[in-house]
Amino acid sequence: MQIPSYIQTILDTFEKAGYESYLVGGCVRDFLLSRPIHDYDLCTNALPIQVQSLFSHTIPTGILHGTITILEAGQSVECTTYRKEKGYSDNRHPDHIDYVSSLSEDLLRRDFTINALAYHPKKGIVDVTGGQKDLHDHIIRAIGDPSLRFQEDALRMIRAHRFAAVLHFQIEEKTREAIHENADLIKNVAVERIVPELDLILKTDPIQIRNMLDLLEPWIPELKECVSCSQHSIYHTTNVLDHTLQALQYLPTYDQEAAWALLLHDLGKPSTKTTDTHGLDHFKGHPKVSAQIARRVVKALKMPKKTQKMIETLVLYHDDVRAPSLKWLYKYRIQLGMSDEWIHKFFLVQYGDIMAHSQKGQKRLDLLKETVVFYEKEKKERPLSLKDLAINGNDIKNALGVLDHQIGNLLKEALDHAFYHPEKNNRTDLLTYLERRNHSS
Repeated sequence: MQIPSYIQTILDTFEKAGYESYLVGGCVRDFLLSRPIHDYDLCTNALPIQVQSLFSHTIPTGILHGTITILEAGQSVECTTYRKEKGYSDNRHPDHIDYVSSLSEDLLRRDFTINALAYHPKKGIVDVTGGQKDLHDHIIRAIGDPSLRFQEDALRMIRAHRFAAVLHFQIEEKTREAIHENADLIKNVAVERIVPELDLILKTDPIQIRNMLDLLEPWIPELKECVSCSQHSIYHTTNVLDHTLQALQYLPTYDQEAAWALLLHDLGKPSTKTTDTHGLDHFKGHPKVSAQIARRVVKALKMPKKTQKMIETLVLYHDDVRAPSLKWLYKYRIQLGMSDEWIHKFFLVQYGDIMAHSQKGQKRLDLLKETVVFYEKEKKERPLSLKDLAINGNDIKNALGVLDHQIGNLLKEALDHAFYHPEKNNRTDLLTYLERRNHSS
């Protein structure tokens, strides 16, 4: 294993002082999988206070749990003293830790076998849980009793699925059963820790969502309803959940807001479903209902306010695919105030949704392609926001002598005028137009 010089310096420092130290966890796993290594973690039999005394620059980032961050050659490396843990009253953090002298004992307290591997350049790999075999077999397996591992830290249940998604592994049967049995404990985990894990799943293998509906039920119970919600129509051949996960797979590039909008975009279908006399299913009004559900979900998951609003808006209008026109452009860029960034996310959502339809959706795809070309052309030729105008509030105030509270409405009038008459988007024409409007009113 080729390790950076700053890591070798740290290992040598421990060794010269008479202490053990090993690379541990993800960096060893990723090395064995020939994956890029993004950071290096160490474990040692040196106590935290001894680690601090060995290195000139340290940060006591997790000293209560035995973790010291060592600063070496401009790099930050977390180093944790061998330990065992007792009591997990919050199903997340140990109530008490004891330092131990044995590397094996420390490895046995960890979550999954593939993360319980240690390495030292002179001693090779230490594997006391069968992690190397599970890597070879593409298996995610909890160490020891999986139920105890998840009762210790409920976030591990989500992490199991995240590793399965990122590595394209399978979760071992007893581990999978333990997740199902303990799924209710996930409510004890802060959502701030859950959302980043779900982001990685949506980015790498959204199909994994199908296997974790129990874990998502506290926040998105509608996903289970989508499994049993069939769609007998000319546009669909799958149930709502399968359509949703297929749509996520069609994202050409990963985008958090677009991905979450696709995950939530059809949650209103089960409650709006009707079937006509020909046996065809309809879901009238489902975008509005889905947007209401999306608002509840993103708020409960404590996403940033801007992200919440963007996802809700994308869900609300995801089904609005129509022939491009200035009326369409005015609605989304000026009336609804969508930025260029939002419009491109809007296109991503519509593309994923359409691609997950049956072949009968080809007309909608053609319309979307036309709209994208139309939008990219028109945004270069006409103002789509106040900042695109050739005048600002001070120009209006100085030229027309209006009161401050009137400026906003006048700017809006100027934008409306310049949108339909882009050749008039210059200082003279816009101020002349506003002056006439002001006098006539």
